[in-house]
Amino acid sequence: MKLGIALGGGGARGLAHLGVLKVLEEEGIPVHCIAGCSVGAVVGAAYAQHPGADILVERFKASLDESFFSHLGLAYLNSDCSESGSFLHQAARRVRRRLVINLAQSREAILKEGRLREVLSRLIDAGRIEETRLSLAVVATSLDSGREVVFRKGDVIDAVAASSAVPAFLSPVRLEGDLLTDGAVACPVPVRCLASMGADVSLAVEISVRKFFPLEPVNVFEILNRAGMITSRELGRAMARTADVAIFPDTRDVHWADFSRFDELIRAGMEATRESLPRLKAAIRKRRPWYRRIM
Repeated sequence: MKLGIALGGGGARGLAHLGVLKVLEEEGIPVHCIAGCSVGAVVGAAYAQHPGADILVERFKASLDESFFSHLGLAYLNSDCSESGSFLHQAARRVRRRLVINLAQSREAILKEGRLREVLSRLIDAGRIEETRLSLAVVATSLDSGREVVFRKGDVIDAVAASSAVPAFLSPVRLEGDLLTDGAVACPVPVRCLASMGADVSLAVEISVRKFFPLEPVNVFEILNRAGMITSRELGRAMARTADVAIFPDTRDVHWADFSRFDELIRAGMEATRESLPRLKAAIRKRRPWYRRIM
């Protein structure tokens, strides 16, 4: 019996994926293959290279320090995470958005090109996808065709960088003649990759925002942002439910750029996985040959 895992996109909320992997290891449930998009591709690639959840948690924790935020530029984005509706907060947001509009007219992305790749090199070893210890698929989205692009071979950091290129914030990546952006745009939870990778049982982990607050202030930016979040969440949930077992960690209202809630998100992944263990074990038993089930 081969278990395949689809790790969805969601920025910082992807730390919950680490909690999922920890519980699977604690329960002695081996992973055969991983398909990931966006942050799911980051975690998936790191785990496929070195299948050990505790080591991976320590590596991520050591990498996601204050210098990470300042280097990548997430402090700027994270300053908008608060739900505060104070006059000063709203005024500051208006100024930042005016700056974003000015930048958008002359640049591909808000954050400087190349920074993502430097951060990825802390988390993922250089190498090729086809050489990872576990079978790996990295999913990106083609801006040229509008379709998902699945990488089963090639440079692993190139593929993960393309899969993680959040539109507008990080520049798209050109690979093999295609202009690529975040895999979660076309395929928020890449369950459909798993069957072709040899999985007998599929497990999906969907990490969209769980809790919305009343929209404030109500303006063009907030409306577009909320509408996009709702669309992405519903598509991701629908894709996750096509798996044999779907896990929905309680990521609450964590902003995609807020990596400061590291331990909370790992706990959320662990708790959701423990709750799903009866269903997962039942799915595994069902797929086992009859003679294995009676022994």
